[in-house]
Amino acid sequence: MPPRRFDGRRLRARRREADMHQRVLGREAGVGSHEPVARWESGKSIPPAEKLPAIARALGADIDVLFPRDGDPDLVDLRCDAGYSQSHAAELSEAVSRFRLGAAERGVRKLDEASLPDLAGLYGVTVEELQAAQRRSFGESAPTSEPVESSGPQLADTLSELMEARFPDSRPGAGELAAAVNEKIGTEVLKPEHVDALLGGASAEDIFDDGARTVAFEALGLYFDVSPMVFHNGQSAQKRVLEDIRFLAAQHDVALAARGGEGGISPAFLAVLNKLLADDEGER
Repeated sequence: MPPRRFDGRRLRARRREADMHQRVLGREAGVGSHEPVARWESGKSIPPAEKLPAIARALGADIDVLFPRDGDPDLVDLRCDAGYSQSHAAELSEAVSRFRLGAAERGVRKLDEASLPDLAGLYGVTVEELQAAQRRSFGESAPTSEPVESSGPQLADTLSELMEARFPDSRPGAGELAAAVNEKIGTEVLKPEHVDALLGGASAEDIFDDGARTVAFEALGLYFDVSPMVFHNGQSAQKRVLEDIRFLAAQHDVALAARGGEGGISPAFLAVLNKLLADDEGER
C-alpha cells in the first residue's frame, strides 16, 4: 500500500500561510481541539489517513500536493481519500459489511461483484478504479513501469531546511554538523562525507545499509528535535516500519522473533512494545 506522505513541518507552514489557528484546524478535521494538531506538527504523531482530505480542504490545499503519495491506491487508500474510517464506510454502504470490507482490504476475501457499484459510488470512483484498487490490495497488480523518484533530492531539501531553521545566521559545515550529531547521540553515526553526500542529493540507501540508515535517521531526529520519519522520503511505509521495529529490538537488546515452535513476535519484544505504549498513554 502506498500511503500518503505526511510532514508535520509542511502542515504547519501551510496552516500559517492560511492564517488558521490550530484550534480551528482541529475542529475542521474533526478532532475537537488544537492538541492533536500540535502533536502532528511537532512530529509526535500523525493524523489518521481518513482525516487528511478534511485537513487539505480546510487549508484550501490540493491533497496530492500537501500529502503526496507514490504509486496507485489500494482499497484502504480509496476509503481514506474519501474521508471514511472502515466502520463509517460500512455503516454508509448498503451492500458491504465492515467484516467483508476489512477482509477485502487485508487481501483475504474479495468483495462481491454486486457490491462494487455501491462502494465505488461511496468513494467517488468508477467501478473499474475500485477493481484496480482491489487487485492491488491482493497483490495482483504488476509493478508500475514509471520510475520512482529518488529520495535523495527530497532528503537533501529536508536536511537543508532543518539546518537553516536551526542556524539562520551561520550554517555549519559538514564536519561540524556530523560532530554535533555524534556528540548528541553519544557515538559516531555520521561522518562529514555522509553529510556532504546527503546535502548533495545522494540517496540514503546509497550511503548506509539498512541498520546504519535507521540509526543515522534516529540521530538526526534527536539532534533536530523532529521525528526520524521526516528523513524517510521515498521509502515505502512497510520498509520504514520494519526497519524501525528491528532498530527498536536492537536498542532494547531483545530478540524480535520467537524461538522454537512459538512463532511470531518474541514475548520479550512484546513486553517492550507494551511498556512503550503504556508510557506513551501516560504522557497524554
